[in-house]
Amino acid sequence: MTGKLKIRQIAELTGLSPSTVSRVLAGKANVSPQAKEKVFTHARNMGILRDIPASRLLMNCLLICAPPAAFSPHEDRYYYEVIQEISTEVARFDIHVRKCTLAVNEPDIAVFMQALHQPDVDGIVIIGIDDVMLYRLAAESSKPVVMINAKDSEMRLDCVSADHYSIGYSAANYLFLKGHRPVLLFTDLRRETMMQRLDGFKRACLEHHVAFEDTTHLLINHGNGREQARQTMDKYLREHKRESLPSAIICGGDPMALATVEVLTEHGINVPEDISVMSLDFAHESKSAAAQNFTAVHLPCRELGTEAVYILQSRLMRTNGAKFNLLLQGKIHAGQSVADVKWKRKGLQHTAR
Repeated sequence: MTGKLKIRQIAELTGLSPSTVSRVLAGKANVSPQAKEKVFTHARNMGILRDIPASRLLMNCLLICAPPAAFSPHEDRYYYEVIQEISTEVARFDIHVRKCTLAVNEPDIAVFMQALHQPDVDGIVIIGIDDVMLYRLAAESSKPVVMINAKDSEMRLDCVSADHYSIGYSAANYLFLKGHRPVLLFTDLRRETMMQRLDGFKRACLEHHVAFEDTTHLLINHGNGREQARQTMDKYLREHKRESLPSAIICGGDPMALATVEVLTEHGINVPEDISVMSLDFAHESKSAAAQNFTAVHLPCRELGTEAVYILQSRLMRTNGAKFNLLLQGKIHAGQSVADVKWKRKGLQHTAR
C-alpha cells in the first residue's frame, strides 16, 4: 500500500481530512490532540508508525518539570544547560516547551497534575526531582516520560543519567593510582545521585585495600554553594592536626573545589604540593580560569538533554517497549590541581646530581 493510500484510508477511518492526517504523520504542531490520538491509534494498528523516520518527533508540546533553580543560568547552571539542550533539540520539530517548577523533595503534586493534564502536552521530561508519587502519576498518564538524573524504583519510566557510581569510582581510582592516601570525599549527600557517587568511591577504596571510614574519608557539606563549603572546610581544618589531613580531596563541584583551595591557602596549605584537589563538575565556557585548571571528572551535561529527546522519539514509536536506564559516562580532565605522589609512597628520595 502506498503512502497516499494509507493516508486516505486513515482519513476515512477517522473522519479527518487527508491533509490533517498528513500533518499528524509529518509531526507538525498545528494539529489538535484529539486528531493526533485518532491518527496514531489507526496508524499503530496498520503498522505505519514503524515506517516513519526516527528523525520525526510527533508532539505538539513538551512539559519540562525541574527545580526552580534549573531554569536560571545564575543558579543551577548544570540543569539549566540540560534544559537548553532539550529546547534546542525540539525546536527543529516545531514543538512548544512548557515549564513546570517543582521542589526536589516533596514537590507540589497539584501543580504537577495541572501541568500534566494540559490538553496540548504530549510528553514529559522530569529533571532532578526525587518523589515516588510524582513518578507514579507520570507513569499512569499514558504519555511518554523521560526522567533525567533520577531513578524509578517501580521500573515504569525511562531514565537517562550521568553514571554517578562510575564517576565517584573513577575519581577515587585516579587519585589512588597517583599514590594518594588517604583521600577525602567532600560532598553534599541530599540527593540519591550523590549517594551513588559515594558508593563508587567506597568501591575504589575496597579495590585499593583502603578501609573506608566516615571520619577519615567523608566530609559532608549541606548544599553545593561556595560560602557553605568555605565554612565546612574551615571547620574541618581547625578540628584536625596537620599530619592527619588527607593527601587529596575530591569535591562535589567547582564551587566547592574553589572554596576548598581558598581555605587551604588561608591555612598555609599549598595545592597541589601539600594537598591535591579534584572536582566533579561539567565543562562549560563560562568556567573561571581557576576552575578550568582543576583536575576533574567532567559530567555529561548537554548530552543528557540530547539523549532524553532521542528516548522520547523511541518511546513514541514503541509505546510498549521495555523501559530502561541509560547511563552516560564522564570524562577525566587532567588539570594542575593534582600531584603525582607515587614516588613518595615508594619511599624514594630525590638526590642532588
